[in-house]
Amino acid sequence: MDFKAYVMKGVELVKLNRDMAEEVSRDENAFTPAVLFFAIGGLAGGIGAIFSGGAGSLILIMPIVAVAASFIGVGILYLLARLFGGAGDFKGYYSALGIGYLTAWAGVIPFLGAVLSLWGIPVAVIITERVHRISMGKAVAVVLIPVAVVFLVAMLAFAGFMAFLTMAGKTPI
Repeated sequence: MDFKAYVMKGVELVKLNRDMAEEVSRDENAFTPAVLFFAIGGLAGGIGAIFSGGAGSLILIMPIVAVAASFIGVGILYLLARLFGGAGDFKGYYSALGIGYLTAWAGVIPFLGAVLSLWGIPVAVIITERVHRISMGKAVAVVLIPVAVVFLVAMLAFAGFMAFLTMAGKTPI
């Protein structure tokens, strides 16, 4: 199957086509395009960061970081899904999430791309529900638990930084 066909499957996933989630997860050839989709998402984020004043080297680093992070992130989601009774396999789940990562390509547009890429959350929920054959509630929990943990850690880090500045005699804001 060619790249364009996988892009069209990604569009269907972004439109929350539940049947497409299962189809992509069963496609033995979807793994490599999924890795490429994660890399392109990272590249888009790197380009968007450059437009926002970031370093030019991000264009080279972000695709590599995105692919490495994809294996870790999908691994965490996969383990959570299995804990919630999921029955999907890692390769199929990775493939479906990767092809559904089309939303991250909007990262090329500073700020707006970050907002648009939030649509990846419901896409991941639908993919999790269908690939792992678990209820919608469990799929939501699988996807939102890591989001909540990252948010909590970020808030604690921010609070700690503000406390440090205050103790150092600096005005935090």
